[in-house]
Amino acid sequence: MNTSIIRNDNHPETNRVYGLDVFRAFAILFVLTGHSFQHSKILPQIQPLGQLAILGVELFFVLSGFLIGSIIMRLIDQKRFHSFVDISTFWKRRWLRTLPMYLVALLAFIRFDYHGRHELFDYPLYFIFMQNFAYKIPEFFELSWSLAIEEHFYLWFPLAFLLWERITKRAHLAIILTAVTFIVTAYIFRLSHPLFSDWNEYAGIIRMTVLSRMDAIMFGVLIAAIKFYWSSGFNWIKRGTPITAALFVLLCTWWFAGTPYLIQSLKLQINLFTVQAILCALLLPWFDGLHSTNGRGGFFIVTSKLSYSLYLVHILVIIAVNKSLGYLGIFERVYDNPFILYPLYFSLFYFVSWVTYNLIEKPFLQLRDIPWTWQSICKASSVTLFACAVLVGIF
Repeated sequence: MNTSIIRNDNHPETNRVYGLDVFRAFAILFVLTGHSFQHSKILPQIQPLGQLAILGVELFFVLSGFLIGSIIMRLIDQKRFHSFVDISTFWKRRWLRTLPMYLVALLAFIRFDYHGRHELFDYPLYFIFMQNFAYKIPEFFELSWSLAIEEHFYLWFPLAFLLWERITKRAHLAIILTAVTFIVTAYIFRLSHPLFSDWNEYAGIIRMTVLSRMDAIMFGVLIAAIKFYWSSGFNWIKRGTPITAALFVLLCTWWFAGTPYLIQSLKLQINLFTVQAILCALLLPWFDGLHSTNGRGGFFIVTSKLSYSLYLVHILVIIAVNKSLGYLGIFERVYDNPFILYPLYFSLFYFVSWVTYNLIEKPFLQLRDIPWTWQSICKASSVTLFACAVLVGIF
């Protein structure tokens, strides 16, 4: 889930794409805003903005697919994605990016969950990303549902592509058949369920399960394939961005209005997240071509870099802040005042994420591009291992 990609775009020191940093920054800000609005007393007129979290995760999915797809297309073109050894290298790079921070966050949630402290192996499925494979995620570390979907996508997409390529002997056709496999699987899973009369059940089973949602990431991959193999089609989608943006605004309005007719319509329940993911994916070409006016980008780049840590730690920060306010005896006064509480939340979101990014994420990112020695492995993992040891030692 990193916006470092193929080309240099106004950032001479990195290979970041500014527009995709903006896209990711909006995604994480939507999530942070949506989850924060579940706390404190805010004006009823802006309460519906809490639904931004749902759209933020959707943006994450399609962006991850676009970035991963771009990497995979390049590897295919370089003949470096055609064997199990090749995809093992791909997995290593992905998991060095995602697993260390996830493990620290998981152990922190086991210790500091809303519902109190848990035993180390109360939730073993979370250690192998099976907490929501085809069933509703438990009421623990619920934000991990989207991470499980992404990890399964990283695992199964290369294997499906390799299988189809062995059968067809054509990489382009294998990509299409892999996409069809994922999209059809998700659609069949949704078709297998009856009409839901309760939003929480619908969200838990249709919105938040692996088998139901991997097609969202695949739509991002398809946009990457269009860019790589059909540039005129990519530009055509880009020229249609005003229409896409208007439809996206209408979608936001529908969410803010409380999703009317959703609970009454089986067709709407089956197709909602497919249509939503496609719409979000169609925004990608415009953002991919977006340039920074000053050559830097500042806030958006910082937010994009910290986005994975922000996603994993923000609920922990909310828990810590609320408990600290309780210990100080000022919880009721501060909790009722969003002008105090939200600046406090967001300041700590960024501070804690900056720390975890630099001490946990970044060392493992650097490990992907250097020779592995005992010294380099120990240097990259020292803080992570210490954090895990401390969290486990608390039990």
